[in-house]
Amino acid sequence: MQQGGEIKSNFSLEEFKKLKEKTENEYKKIGKIYCPALKSEIIFNSDGFHHLRYDGSRSERNKSVQKNKFIFFHSAVEIIKKSTTIQEYRRLLCPIGKRNRNGFRKTSLVEWFGFFSITSFLRMTRVKTVVRRVGGENGQYHFWSVMLFWKLSNKNNIIGSKEIEDN
Repeated sequence: MQQGGEIKSNFSLEEFKKLKEKTENEYKKIGKIYCPALKSEIIFNSDGFHHLRYDGSRSERNKSVQKNKFIFFHSAVEIIKKSTTIQEYRRLLCPIGKRNRNGFRKTSLVEWFGFFSITSFLRMTRVKTVVRRVGGENGQYHFWSVMLFWKLSNKNNIIGSKEIEDN
């Protein structure tokens, strides 16, 4: 991952730190934004920024993965502001918080809402943004993640079906 102060793809550790700091400053300034698809405010709390840096097992993500999340963060904000349709939905009953003295953890309904956007036809990139809600209908929506969903390497790749007809 890191060799001689370098991160894969010739991205120095110093450049990574600057990008992380810039993204964190932008993140903190947002507070909340309105999402038309969810008809609600999306909060940008510390959980979301933490998730950009750490995975579900609380281990730090690979620096190149973090770098991609930081680079596409601005796109995530725009996707949330403009999305009118939920493209992906998932819900689970999940343990929340720390174990109590008996070793038990509270559980709560957790929902994830995914939004996709082709952010560049020229670069052929598609970004996925995730908003999470803990506590079912009583919970607040908050930003959870952003990721490069695909980047086409062959300009001849076909997006969608060949069966599409003009009607």
